[in-house]
Amino acid sequence: MPTEDDLFDDIEGLIVAEARKSYSEKVIDHFMDPRNVGVMDEADCSTYMSGICGDTMGIFVRLSQDRIERVSFVTNGCGATVACGSALTSLAQGLSIDEARKLTGNDLIRYLDGLPKENTHCADLAVNTLRGALEKAEMRK
Repeated sequence: MPTEDDLFDDIEGLIVAEARKSYSEKVIDHFMDPRNVGVMDEADCSTYMSGICGDTMGIFVRLSQDRIERVSFVTNGCGATVACGSALTSLAQGLSIDEARKLTGNDLIRYLDGLPKENTHCADLAVNTLRGALEKAEMRK
């Protein structure tokens, strides 16, 4: 008789197999094992934004000089939004404020080896939220 864990593994396998029809391995990896998730208590700047589909993302940044020392995110969004938040925070870690502000949704999509057209707004949401947080840091100077 299958255990509850066996059933969970079977369902997870079916979900991943279906996701592979539309998403790259990088997107699936960042969705299944998101990096830098959570509210950062000691953030130097943060902001929340909502995307055109209703997803919301929060980005939290700790700076050292003019570099991103640590960055994290939270979202109530879909798998693509989770993947974009995870990938963006991975990309932005260690960048200067100026370098991070130059990141585009297309940069993030390339990093993730593509996104379906209906999910490209998720990359824009992540990038715009990071920019919004960094603008707050600039205003505090």
